[in-house]
Amino acid sequence: MNRWKKVLVAIVCATILGSGYWYHLVTSYESELGTTNTFVIRDAESSVSNATNDSLLFLEFDSGFDQLEWTYTTVSISQGSNVHDCTLGGLTSVQQQSGKVQSKLNADSQTFTLLVDATSETSFTKFSLDTMSESTTSNFSLRFSKTDIFLADHLSWFVVEDIEYNQLSEVPEGNVSDENSEGLNWYEYDISTHRVESLDQIYIVDDGSTIYKIQFLSYYNQEDESRHITFIASWLAGDSIAAINDPNLVKISPCIIVDDNLVWSLSESILIYENGYQICQFSCQLEVVVRFENVKVKGDKSIELH
Repeated sequence: MNRWKKVLVAIVCATILGSGYWYHLVTSYESELGTTNTFVIRDAESSVSNATNDSLLFLEFDSGFDQLEWTYTTVSISQGSNVHDCTLGGLTSVQQQSGKVQSKLNADSQTFTLLVDATSETSFTKFSLDTMSESTTSNFSLRFSKTDIFLADHLSWFVVEDIEYNQLSEVPEGNVSDENSEGLNWYEYDISTHRVESLDQIYIVDDGSTIYKIQFLSYYNQEDESRHITFIASWLAGDSIAAINDPNLVKISPCIIVDDNLVWSLSESILIYENGYQICQFSCQLEVVVRFENVKVKGDKSIELH
C-alpha cells in the first residue's frame, strides 16, 4: 500500500510541476513580431518656420541588431490630436472609421498592413485585394472566419518560401493552383503555448489582371486578442490596383522619410521633413511613434523643436 501511495504522490507532483511549467510558457510568451531595437530622436538643427518644407528631426537606433524593412514599418508624428504618417514614397493612408478591416499604407508607400476582424463564427469577413478594404459584395478576394481563410473561386495562387517579402520584386516560378475549396494552410498551432503562429511564407495571388503578394503575420491584435488576423499585401505585377488611387483610402503624405534603401539600417540617421504641409510652426512638441510588423518600437516619445 505504501508503494502505491508513493506512486500516487509522484504522479500528483509531476502533474503539478507540468502544469506549472505549461503556465509559465503561456504567461511568459513573447511574440516573435516586432524588434528589440530602440530609437532616439534628434533635432534636425534647422529652425522650424511657417514654411511647409522644414526639416524636422532625425531618427536613429541607439540599441538593437535588426535592420527594419520599410515594407513592415510605419512612422507617425503628432502634435496634439493631429497625427501625421510619414513615408518614403509620398503616399499615406487616410484615417479610417471603424470596420471589420483596417487598412494602413506602410512607410514604403507600396505595402498595406491589413487587420481583419475574424471573430464571427457564423459569417465571413470579406476582403478585396484591388481596393485593399472590406468587401460587402460577391466581388471579394479573401474571406475570413476564426483561423479559416479562403481565396475566392476566380483566383489562382502558389506559395514561395526562403525569400524576404521586400526582395520579391517580380513573379517567381511556382506550381500554380486554382483549387480554393479548402482553406489556406497559413499557420501552425504551438501546443506548448496554445498559440496560432503564422508560417514564414508568401502567397502569390493572381486575379487574371493583377498579381499580388501576401504574407500573414499574426492571429492576434495589439491587445493580444485572437481572431484578429494581420497580414501585409501589395501589387507585384499586372494592372495597377484601385486602392492606390482611392482618395478615401490614400492621400499625399504630410511628411517625408529620407532614405534611398529598402531598410532602415543600424547606422543610419533617418531625416523627416515636411512635404508641402505645415506640421510645426516656429516651435512645437512632436510625439513620435514607430511600428515594425505592427508592433510599437521602443524609444524616445517626443521632442521639442524651435
